[in-house]
Amino acid sequence: MARSFLFLLCISFSLAQSRVETKNLFPDGEIWVNKINKKPFTGIGFKVSDETGIRLMETKYLKGILHGTYSEWYESGNKKKYGRFRKGEMNGRWVHYFENGQLESESKYNDGKLDGLETRWFKDGQKRSKGFYNNGQKFGEWYYWNEKGDPVHNLCIDTDYGTIIINLFMDVAPMHAENFKMHANTGYYNGTTFHRVVPGFVIQGGDPNSRLKNRSVHGMGGSSSRYFGFGNEGDSSSWRIPEEFSTLKHKRGTVSMARGSDENSAGSQFFICVKDAPNLDNNYTVFGEVISGLEVIDRIVSSPVDMRNNPIKKIEMQILICN
Repeated sequence: MARSFLFLLCISFSLAQSRVETKNLFPDGEIWVNKINKKPFTGIGFKVSDETGIRLMETKYLKGILHGTYSEWYESGNKKKYGRFRKGEMNGRWVHYFENGQLESESKYNDGKLDGLETRWFKDGQKRSKGFYNNGQKFGEWYYWNEKGDPVHNLCIDTDYGTIIINLFMDVAPMHAENFKMHANTGYYNGTTFHRVVPGFVIQGGDPNSRLKNRSVHGMGGSSSRYFGFGNEGDSSSWRIPEEFSTLKHKRGTVSMARGSDENSAGSQFFICVKDAPNLDNNYTVFGEVISGLEVIDRIVSSPVDMRNNPIKKIEMQILICN
């Protein structure tokens, strides 16, 4: 009897929940308040199309905070978005749909931050990307595909001067290309700078030390994204990449790997040739080329620099895989 009573009580409470159009709610700080009674809203908020009257959104509130299921629909009536809030934060599985009904993305959240597997698709159902987040940050290796299903190896270097798009030579220098891609996937390069620019020669970046205020250590750091057989396997800061020299020329737009005097000492630093540099051929590993943004390189190399060829105004970068 007790269980039956509780069950009926829950049903009664559910049926009694207030339903209010979201246009009748207003924010008071982080709390949503009912315009009618001026109290924090508990119940279901919804939105309908002004033109068709079709339901476009529905969500649950608890004492003025988003808490419970959240749904959106297209004007066509097809599902657009679905997920849950917990105490005002996105939580658990969230999915987005294209208007044709195909899944667009599926992600997991924990207290408002992406945390877990995220998968994205193209409109035709072809997978677009797949990887993991950990506490809001990309974690581990991510995978990307184009609409034909082929792996994507293009990366975008975003700067205040514009975007440079490079194509990686996965077949010519597989270790260097993998290293660069993995560092981009984990956000290793984000916030680093082009710390060395030499007109008529190269722009160089990718050193995590370049995030530091002490310019004297810029250009002295960086390691490979995984153990390639060089360095102390137990000390990731010592990891290096073995040379992968080829017959490819260092011409304008070539992306190549910086290193020390040891041919097998490349880590994370790279450079892009502003002009042809034949003196570098077969001495440094070419692993990519610029396919868009040569004008951006020209802007960067013209920046005012200090005595170490380090731009006076920091030129920060964000590197990500792009289609």
